[in-house]
Amino acid sequence: MVLDYNHSILFNHSYSLPSIMKKAALCFLIFVVVACIALFAMKTILWAMFEWGSSQALAFALVFTSLYVGCFFAVKKNRLRQAQSISDATLKIIWVLGFVQLAVLGILYHLLPQYFPAIIADFFFA
Repeated sequence: MVLDYNHSILFNHSYSLPSIMKKAALCFLIFVVVACIALFAMKTILWAMFEWGSSQALAFALVFTSLYVGCFFAVKKNRLRQAQSISDATLKIIWVLGFVQLAVLGILYHLLPQYFPAIIADFFFA
């Protein structure tokens, strides 16, 4: 199959630079919100563990995990997302990156504490 000028993805006029920038900015904004929610949830779980013990921390972890997954489905069904045409795969990547962020911070804290970022340590333990 030979692609001509009208069918080439490089010259497809439906993808203009401003629309790509809008999508990228919206994806970045969603990622920042997801990352902040995950960090505050992690801080609350740590606070509960220090205040009440592991059983309460586990309860908070289950609640925040269900909220995290529920937010994914709420954003996925949102009509605004369809107007901005963010794909489901992009949303999955954003949520997985938020989870990976927590996993990396957990690994750094538990296995390599000398590499745990000081600014994040101040946020969690202040």
